[in-house]
Amino acid sequence: MAVKVAFWQNSDCWGCHQSLLNAHLGLLPILPALDIVYWPAVVDFKFDSLKNRNNGEILVGFIEGTIRTKEDEEGVKLMRQKCALIIAFGSCACYGNVHGLANQWNKDDLVKRKFSEVESIADGSGGEPSQHMPGFSEKVVNVDDIIPVDAYIAGCPPKPEQIISAVAFLLGQKPFPMNDLAFCNDCTIKDNCLLDAGKLCFGSITSIGCSLKCTSQGNPCVGCFGPAKTVDSRADKLNDMTKNLETLRSGNKKNLYEFLSLFLNVPLMAGFDLAGDILKQVKKTGSQKTPLANLPPDTEQIANNIMRYLRDHREFHEVSNVCDTCDRIIGSKSTMIRVKRDYEGLPNLEDCLIEQGYICMGPITRAGCGGLCIKVNAPCTGCYGHTKWGVDQAERFADEVTKGFNVNISKEELLGQVKDHIGTFEKFTLASNRTYKGGV
Repeated sequence: MAVKVAFWQNSDCWGCHQSLLNAHLGLLPILPALDIVYWPAVVDFKFDSLKNRNNGEILVGFIEGTIRTKEDEEGVKLMRQKCALIIAFGSCACYGNVHGLANQWNKDDLVKRKFSEVESIADGSGGEPSQHMPGFSEKVVNVDDIIPVDAYIAGCPPKPEQIISAVAFLLGQKPFPMNDLAFCNDCTIKDNCLLDAGKLCFGSITSIGCSLKCTSQGNPCVGCFGPAKTVDSRADKLNDMTKNLETLRSGNKKNLYEFLSLFLNVPLMAGFDLAGDILKQVKKTGSQKTPLANLPPDTEQIANNIMRYLRDHREFHEVSNVCDTCDRIIGSKSTMIRVKRDYEGLPNLEDCLIEQGYICMGPITRAGCGGLCIKVNAPCTGCYGHTKWGVDQAERFADEVTKGFNVNISKEELLGQVKDHIGTFEKFTLASNRTYKGGV
């Protein structure tokens, strides 16, 4: 039976919906499983049709756009009421996006500027239009400021394959071998177990059948064959280690994301984040065909230990930023001697854009886009969100690049030459910045 999904559009450009449609044939594997019951941007559904549905009747609700109007707020509250799972879809819904820069001014000043002063728009009537208009909210806020959100898909817009991957996961459509025995039964070094040496190895809960046998090379099993129906006795040792992850070496900690993304088929490193417990959210589907709904207790406990740790230590997003997916050379023949505006000169295609003098947000922006802007010779502007939150992003950027790149100016000189710190370093995220004095 197809599951019900709905799409809600706040104040935005419709680009996230367009990105979904741009998947073209990539939609074929998931469309038969979907019953799209509300999508006014594409199909002529009426608002009352959403109102009239039973609470929780819709499995997944996608919310795109910034909350700028009272209608936006009313719509997201209704979607939360009608949908079991809510996905904040795109950087507007996740972080506020460029619209969030408006939080530097109060609503009255914005209305005055737009409707009374701008020569190309103002008609002389002045004031905020009121006839057939929903009315503006005082500040731009994110979806999760209004309702609880279950998952986030970042990007302006998100990549089509990123959206398809997330939907397929939430629908439980990705295949798992789910073999009877765990990998440990076929491991060539089980008498010299890596767990005994203090290395995280997930063979005790991973399905047998992998031909790579990473352990034969002295490397841990990272779970790429998915969960086994039963666990090996070594799972007790693994469980104990995951209860005390603070004491692990950094290399082990870095492998946690790799394990979860392979073991649970979750695109964690591609701008797809779940706000809570992945396993509980999957089980909301009620589908017993989903292997994650029937994991052995030890496996579920270990996965939950890791997810709990990663949710509490969000700084581990720093292990993957846009620079990690960029082909340009850091430590190149170019050196930043002053900050250039984007329109100044034409950067070459080989050297790091920062070292050529341009502000590129790659070092402090989460990976997931594949460096799309950089590949067309444009600097990253940060639409996938920061790798670390709650800090001064301008200071953080300057610290990163003056220490790790060919930059022949001081931190103070670099920041002094960037005229708009907020517009440059918080272009997509100001509405999420709780430390900004003008924020919500």
